[in-house]
Amino acid sequence: MYYWIMLALAVLAEVISTIGMKFAATSSPALGYLLMAVMISFSFYAFSRAVIRIPLAVSYAVWEGLGLFLIGLSGVVFFGEYLSLGEILAVALMMFGLMLVTFDKGPKEEQAALAQPQAISLVKVAKELAA
Repeated sequence: MYYWIMLALAVLAEVISTIGMKFAATSSPALGYLLMAVMISFSFYAFSRAVIRIPLAVSYAVWEGLGLFLIGLSGVVFFGEYLSLGEILAVALMMFGLMLVTFDKGPKEEQAALAQPQAISLVKVAKELAA
């Protein structure tokens, strides 16, 4: 659960960073650049923690896909921007694809077994050598 929380924090930090970028470009450059630098740094840190256990393809799809959705929503809510019907449809299709990637129930046990390094017991090795 920790890794999914870190991924969610990475997404939120990326969205806040992008909002800071908009502030830097429009109304408050100093505050916007500061917010952008701090939050994107935290976003990369949190993302690096998330990919320890969440597959990179899944974590990146969630990070960018959910981030894009929330940034689009933020543009509409905070900055009065407009999304056309085609843009809304494109984001909806992207979110559908994101759900397919995230909730895929493929052969996870086999992948997990391959991804986990196998610990070698020194006692077991010594017993095998002695036999």
